[in-house]
Amino acid sequence: MTSNQIWIIAGISAYMAFVLFIGYWASRRIHDTRDYIVAGGRLGWVLSIGTIFATWFGAETCMGSSSTAFNRGILGVIADPFGAGACLIISGVFFAKFFRSLNLETVVDYFEMRYGGRTAQILSLIYLPVYLGWVGAQLLAFGYILNSLTALPLIPCALAATIVVLTYTYLGGMWADTMSDFVQMIIIISSLFILFPILVKDLGGWSTVVAKTPPQMFQFYPKSTSPLAWFNYLQAWMVVGIGSLPAQDLFARTMAPRTPHLSRWASIIAGVMYITIGLLPVLLGIFGRIAFPQGSGEAVLIDLALKYLSPPLIAVMIGSLLAAIMSSADSALLAPSSIIGENILPSFKPDASEELKLKFCKLSVPVLGIISLVLAIYFKNVYRLCQESWGVLLTGVAAPMILGVYWRRANTIGAACGAIVGVAIWFVLKVWGPDIYPHSLIGFTVSMIVIIVVSLLTGRSGGGMTIKQQLRARRKKKQADLFA
Repeated sequence: MTSNQIWIIAGISAYMAFVLFIGYWASRRIHDTRDYIVAGGRLGWVLSIGTIFATWFGAETCMGSSSTAFNRGILGVIADPFGAGACLIISGVFFAKFFRSLNLETVVDYFEMRYGGRTAQILSLIYLPVYLGWVGAQLLAFGYILNSLTALPLIPCALAATIVVLTYTYLGGMWADTMSDFVQMIIIISSLFILFPILVKDLGGWSTVVAKTPPQMFQFYPKSTSPLAWFNYLQAWMVVGIGSLPAQDLFARTMAPRTPHLSRWASIIAGVMYITIGLLPVLLGIFGRIAFPQGSGEAVLIDLALKYLSPPLIAVMIGSLLAAIMSSADSALLAPSSIIGENILPSFKPDASEELKLKFCKLSVPVLGIISLVLAIYFKNVYRLCQESWGVLLTGVAAPMILGVYWRRANTIGAACGAIVGVAIWFVLKVWGPDIYPHSLIGFTVSMIVIIVVSLLTGRSGGGMTIKQQLRARRKKKQADLFA
């Protein structure tokens, strides 16, 4: 190991120690599940924008998008950052203010209010495999970075990453996530803005780099006239752009700002930032083809940092990348663990105390983390692991949420049938159908149709609450809590 590597690893270790200290400090502010899941709903402008942006600006955006762009160009990364940024904007415009006014803790709380306990339980089970894949992607990216720095095998590196992430998440919950998000957001953005001009200058300047890059790498939409190509392109936008609207990590950050107005604009601003800044790792991946013509592109961002930055800057950039991945992994672990503690546990033990729910939230973290590590080792592809995960959300949960808010006739039976049929169609096509078909788009479309048809056929007998009834019920619950 060279002296430069020793300095880099020492710097990164110090950065990780700082982040773990934040987790410990934040743990002292946690008194109940609301503190653990949504930071007490007390965040201001800066922390609200920072945590929404930084939570998604993790493994898929930095490592996954850069490596996919290295091989496939912009057309290969439509889902993220473009679809993901669009999701944050859509959430801000159409959903954030409404959900924040309900003052809930999990998205399953909303489903329970809108469709009842049985349907909420069905929808809550859909979330578990989704976040196992998402967490696995973060751990895999973390492992790739350690592998690039130390040349140790990938599996021990991923295992070490899992231990760090589980410790950090178990201790601090949403408060730790929020505090570290702001710090790592500034550092990683600064690092990318430093690396990008250095790379372009070394390769001969902007015009030279563009001239050396094949034109198809900058292609933003399909040139083919085939309807199938365009359906797959639409799916690429929707798998995260629509599929992540009901994501628990996004929902938690919708609940965390102090007011509904702040929740709306924090999401919109973070979405615009995400698309613009997310272009940097994409372009670094594309231009990395020129810097490393024989490379595979799997860890192109790390390779570029090692080649063009000084050891102190490498330590800062890679440390912030690891912190970004930890932030996303933390959020992804908190999402299913909060659903387990806040929604699944009470379905078996209705009289569960806040202390018991918090205990189950925290104990779920290591269990889910270990299962995610196994998935990560099996797939070994960050971008693919993320896309498969969000496909389940798009086909199973997106339609019940969207229609629940904007179509008052959506009912309990329709939502349950739509979720089950949508996921079943997606699974059958994914396992036995040709890869060229847009499986997630088909599953989502079927889910929407089933909810509408079944809700119309069953009418009021199908159960469920309108938006006005939801808000009225929420106000009554608040009044009851005040006098309890």
